[in-house]
Amino acid sequence: MVKRFRVYFGLCLLFFGLLIALVACDTKQDTKVRIGILHSMTGTMSFSERDLVDVISLAIKEINLDGGLLGKELEPVLADGASDPNKFATEADRLIIENKVAVIFGCWTSSCRKSVKPVIERHHHLMFYPLQYEGLEMSPNIIYTGATPNQQIIPSIHWALENIGKRVYLVGSDYIFPRAANMIIKDQLKSRGITPLGET
Repeated sequence: MVKRFRVYFGLCLLFFGLLIALVACDTKQDTKVRIGILHSMTGTMSFSERDLVDVISLAIKEINLDGGLLGKELEPVLADGASDPNKFATEADRLIIENKVAVIFGCWTSSCRKSVKPVIERHHHLMFYPLQYEGLEMSPNIIYTGATPNQQIIPSIHWALENIGKRVYLVGSDYIFPRAANMIIKDQLKSRGITPLGET
């Protein structure tokens, strides 16, 4: 049931994004709406990101089989970010300038999103970001579809302190999301008078 809801929710977001993109198109000249798909098809993150490419491609195919969007066919334009933040920024620029995509669905890691963000904003473009993220960032050009710490981490902290105990040791990798998460957790603990036992 939850999985089905997520699929329907994802398709609704895709449809919403495509409607926005369609409005941005010159309806007199364009017979197709180009949709940028910017994910890692190679490199370390390709294992995770290929599924998103498949989901977006399937949604586009289903929309086209149903007559397109307001009578226009959607045309996916795939770009490989190659698990590299700099490559993601370069490919976002290419999708917007050369391929003239109406919208981009892309990025997985926070570092890739942060490298693409200034490109999207510089061109006054639109991107859908599909994952949970650390918050602490906003852009009028990016639709963040995933959970933020106030929806996930903070309620978990309160539940754990009340149901498991007050002895806390923070563990996380040296990366944007874990660093931000640990900062938020420490702030929540401090508000309750708790000092973490340690952090790695």
